[in-house]
Amino acid sequence: MRGGRFIKDHPREGLSVVFPAFNEEENVKYMVETAIEVLSGFGVEWEIIVVDDGSTDRTAEIAEELTGTYQGVKLIRHNKNSGIGTAVRTGIISSSMPWIFYTDCDGQFNLGELEILWELRANADVISGFRRRRQDPFMRLMYSFAYNTLTYVFFFGGFKDVDASFKLFRREIFDSMDIRSSSSVADLELLLLPRKRGYRVMQLPVSHYPRRAGIVSCESYRKGIFAWVRIAPIIEMFVQLVQLRIRLWRGDV
Repeated sequence: MRGGRFIKDHPREGLSVVFPAFNEEENVKYMVETAIEVLSGFGVEWEIIVVDDGSTDRTAEIAEELTGTYQGVKLIRHNKNSGIGTAVRTGIISSSMPWIFYTDCDGQFNLGELEILWELRANADVISGFRRRRQDPFMRLMYSFAYNTLTYVFFFGGFKDVDASFKLFRREIFDSMDIRSSSSVADLELLLLPRKRGYRVMQLPVSHYPRRAGIVSCESYRKGIFAWVRIAPIIEMFVQLVQLRIRLWRGDV
């Protein structure tokens, strides 16, 4: 349904899985092979798109090897680190299937739960997981709490856990709508803009686990609370929230 009208499904079923990846050499092979195992039970066409966002480790090299081992696995590389939002946008633009799923490449979500979202696709146009019992370091939890509170105030509520990266959506949504944020504000755009357009947005709880391997690129929290807080990404995120708020006031969706 969109604005009360039935949207005819794409004549073929199919799913693009997008993994934005920055310095995930310890996780990318596991994530791709786990996704292949999950997707093999869906009985539809699929593709897996790894978007290497300017990694400085062996992420791109490992992903390239996977493209030669498994049919349907693709690698797209950014020359420099451009941010999670930009990587997601690249994945959307590069996808070819009528449905797109995206999640982080750090193994904190159970890819097997994608089946739950997939089975509900007839009832929604965007299906987003929110983390039950989030398993992150204390400071990251506080950072996320502050961010979610800020988005609640800016956009008058409406969503849970807006920065959770476990989302399934119809590709046609983005034929005439752009995700512009380069930061994790893109996760909010993926919920807010389709809703403003009249698409059905559903949220449901999903499992969450500690990071499988490696560290989050922005986390130097082990050196102390003040070392953990990097000002530039916070400013960027705040600016993009303001830009999104202005965009909605202008009706530019």
